[in-house]
Amino acid sequence: MSTLWLPDNRRVVGCDLDDVLADFSKGFMLIAHDKYGVNPNLRPTSWEWDDCDMPADRVDGTWNELIHNRPNWWETLDVEDGVDTVLLHKVFNKTKLFFPTARANNVGRPVEIQSQKWLFNKFDLLHPTVIVSGEKGPLALALKYDYFLDDRPKNCIDIKKACPDAKVFMKTATHNPTVDLSHLGIHRVANFNEFAKVVLAEA
Repeated sequence: MSTLWLPDNRRVVGCDLDDVLADFSKGFMLIAHDKYGVNPNLRPTSWEWDDCDMPADRVDGTWNELIHNRPNWWETLDVEDGVDTVLLHKVFNKTKLFFPTARANNVGRPVEIQSQKWLFNKFDLLHPTVIVSGEKGPLALALKYDYFLDDRPKNCIDIKKACPDAKVFMKTATHNPTVDLSHLGIHRVANFNEFAKVVLAEA
């Protein structure tokens, strides 16, 4: 007796977490403020965080504090501006939505569990698929994204190389405003909501 399977024609979507859905920069600078007295309202203008009163030793020290002394810190982050719960639910329900992240494990629950709990607590998403990996290109090749959103230029480039037909978007952040990847077919959006509207219009 044969079984007939209905094809799953939903689009595959990848969405980064930090500085896309979650306000990582704010949380990180609050730790730096606690540890070094840095102005918590400053934001990096480069990926290396080599400005905003954050030389390399302070960046390393802040990471060390985050990893070793802040249990379940990833669950405490605020939501980025420009993220509408209704739009996120629509994308979640209409597509195969993955949340790839390169988050570091810290004390407390495993980082994927913290990330899932954050998505549930902030957006009421049930059983979101969080994948922890620093190799976003190979992951994209395996998942075969149709759409992808990230704030880091390198990640956007790696995704586009792995999935040339994917529509890749770079979310504007303080560290990337002068980066232009349009010659690679990678376009800028102001926030998640702008990305979601593109996906929903075509999904």
